[in-house]
Amino acid sequence: MIEFLGLAVAALALCIASIISLKLKVPPLIVFLLIGMVVGTLGYLQDNASIAFIGGLGSVMLLFAIGTEFSIYKLFKTGFFREIQAALIELLLSFAILYMIFSIWFDPTTAMIIALAFSITSTGISLKLLQELGLTKKFDIHLIVKISVIEDLITVLVFAIISSISVSSGSPINAVIISFFVSIFLFIIAYYLFSAFLDRFLFRFDIKEEDILMLALGTLLLFVSIASALGLSASFGAYIAGSVVSVWKEKWAALENDMRKFSYIFISFFFLSVGLEVNLANVNVSMLFLILAIILVVKFAGLFVGTQVAFRSYRTSFFTSLGMLSRGELSLIIASAAVTSGIISQYFLTITALAVLLSVVISAILLRFSSDIYYVLRIKLPMHM
Repeated sequence: MIEFLGLAVAALALCIASIISLKLKVPPLIVFLLIGMVVGTLGYLQDNASIAFIGGLGSVMLLFAIGTEFSIYKLFKTGFFREIQAALIELLLSFAILYMIFSIWFDPTTAMIIALAFSITSTGISLKLLQELGLTKKFDIHLIVKISVIEDLITVLVFAIISSISVSSGSPINAVIISFFVSIFLFIIAYYLFSAFLDRFLFRFDIKEEDILMLALGTLLLFVSIASALGLSASFGAYIAGSVVSVWKEKWAALENDMRKFSYIFISFFFLSVGLEVNLANVNVSMLFLILAIILVVKFAGLFVGTQVAFRSYRTSFFTSLGMLSRGELSLIIASAAVTSGIISQYFLTITALAVLLSVVISAILLRFSSDIYYVLRIKLPMHM
């Protein structure tokens, strides 16, 4: 009885948060996180097992939704060489620099996890900010999306490997090699066997759209189960399933809208549940702002170098880098999963959640004055920006 009452209160809080996000024109997921922090600080809903369970499902649904946004297989077919080059350079630079800095304060495993979490851009939040600020024409939205998609794939793969190391009893090097090849194997199986079977046989028949939604969810559960059985994270299986399902949207136009509505409930509870776990009492404010400054500067520098090497345009590099400063859902998924697995302590989930919120606020301010900042840099710096 009390569990259901807690769910009712949580649903009401999420509804209020959604209304607030519409009024303030901010990404709703950020407001869900903030509401969770407020409710948790007041001492409510923190020990509700039902909310935690739905939030866990939400983390899987979120990776699935990220995978459905753009087909990885289609990306490789179209050959976005420069976008891949930019993403690889900036992600490698950002991760390496953050890892070296965080290794000064934290143990190697913790430094690796939080460096990975803070190396990733939130595509959805970045695009939402650009839309609300009316900057979609000034920024290259397609470039931002392509680089973010490649970032997501690499990050999910790396996190799957790191997770396997934490549960492996053997040599870490062997765990990395095995996890890498198992991940690639699952990726190939997902496309060449599963997708080919559905495209050539099943989809020749007339299928109702509601049945396609059921098939999409079945695909999600199948690949999550396979990934878990192979010793990989459930997140990797969910992302691969999303990439497979993303191809189906071309044939069933309503599928994307149906999946968005279905997954929205679970994803909302995930952000709420993360907010509930935040413990503001133990936060070192000076350390928080130092970490925030480091991750924003390093991310901008990594993106600028990567896009400059790939596109040879200071203007493109500047606006792309500024447009991808927000952290978001993937950062929280990595931190939450690492805490649940016992890889890092609860304290770092709090730091990650607060850094995500503050990065969105700072990013919105910088984006609003992006033209002025670019104009000043053109005058002050000795380069043709």
